Amino acid sequence: MLTIQKATTKDARRISYLIQKNTDSNPNNYTKLQIEAWKRCNTPAKIKELLKSRETFCAFYKHKLVGTIGLKSNEIVGFYISFSQRKKGIGKQLFNFIENYIIQKKIDTVILTATPSALEFYKKNGFSIITPIKVAIGDVTYQEFNMIKKL
Repeated sequence: MLTIQKATTKDARRISYLIQKNTDSNPNNYTKLQIEAWKRCNTPAKIKELLKSRETFCAFYKHKLVGTIGLKSNEIVGFYISFSQRKKGIGKQLFNFIENYIIQKKIDTVILTATPSALEFYKKNGFSIITPIKVAIGDVTYQEFNMIKKL
């Protein structure tokens, strides 16, 4: 059974590890430079800082962190599912959780930035592309997409 709970700073190390492992799987065909930049901005210390500026939730299956998702104002952020756990419904459950949470907060429009590998998932869940964008970490850029959904 999947358990979803609010993240604490004690979860930062596990969240960082999840993101790092997903980056190693490289579903977006990032270059080595892009992977290294992404890992540098997702260390446990950086995750602890991010937790201060957003509401973050963790999904656990059999006490193992299998996913995370956050909300910053009306933007869904930090949505990761363990690469080995994809296509098992965990992402859908976690995504439904955050959408219900957003509705409870009386937010009627939600935005997010999607990686190329996540684009179809978001489209299936009612999001539309606003525009393709380049996201930068220092001087390293990534092709992503701004998306929107009316709730």
